[in-house]
Amino acid sequence: MSAERLLYAIGDIQEEFIREAAPGYAVSRRRSWPWAAALAACLALVLLIARAWLSPAYDRPAGNNAQADSSPPAENGLFADSETPPAAGVDDPGCSGDWAPSLTVDGVTYVVSSHGISAECPEGFAYAGETAVSGHDDLLPYYINPERPEWVYVYQECCDQQTQESYMGYVRYVESVLQGLTLLRYQGEVYVYLNDTYYLPYYTEVAPEDQARYDAVPYDCVLQELPAGFEPVGKTVYDGQDLVPTSELGSNRLPEQQVLANPAEPDILLRRYYPNGLSGPAYWVFVRYQ
Repeated sequence: MSAERLLYAIGDIQEEFIREAAPGYAVSRRRSWPWAAALAACLALVLLIARAWLSPAYDRPAGNNAQADSSPPAENGLFADSETPPAAGVDDPGCSGDWAPSLTVDGVTYVVSSHGISAECPEGFAYAGETAVSGHDDLLPYYINPERPEWVYVYQECCDQQTQESYMGYVRYVESVLQGLTLLRYQGEVYVYLNDTYYLPYYTEVAPEDQARYDAVPYDCVLQELPAGFEPVGKTVYDGQDLVPTSELGSNRLPEQQVLANPAEPDILLRRYYPNGLSGPAYWVFVRYQ
């Protein structure tokens, strides 16, 4: 048969004959392993249990970590040699959850302090009547001391934050403006850290002459170099929290700090300190307060 006739013969073959003659595809058969799925499930369960067992448990902190009144506060986030870390579990007035209970006496606002709860009425304070305290429905008895006008004590229910037990005590309230001020006393005058004066108008009415004195300070709040004419006059004495210092070179926050003065600038004091991580001293600027 010639090639041409063979080509025609192939072309006449019907398609169904070709499909029938084509070899079938072999089906791949995989062996089933029914125990593999069970093994994977068991492994996942073991990992889940191990993770739960090894994970650390986080406890909610107890107390507000307030410092005791006898310990000066930390400077730059660190404790000085004479300081002790604050104790947890400090009592909270009232167990009511109020963030900052306050009261007003003779037009002055006082805010609860974390530095003074006494079982007995503090010496020098006398009963002055009853007053409304935020967070309390009833009027509460309060006590004042003419020699310490920045404090008011209130006899009220208190709560131990560790045991959640209630008891009665005398709670100190401090004039609200003092809670944000760093103060020094020198030669009978009280000086305030210059940076704090920027916030005074938010807490109290500032006399025009005082504001003019603050605005006239020719220095920044912190100086890297000592201005001419300033000489050391001594170190600060820690008078305690929540008060206006009464001692010579007394301070409400800064124990054992070098103070410098310049007779030509009586409205200015400098406090020397050494910033963490920096070489050489820097100087906080204080201005006469009132």
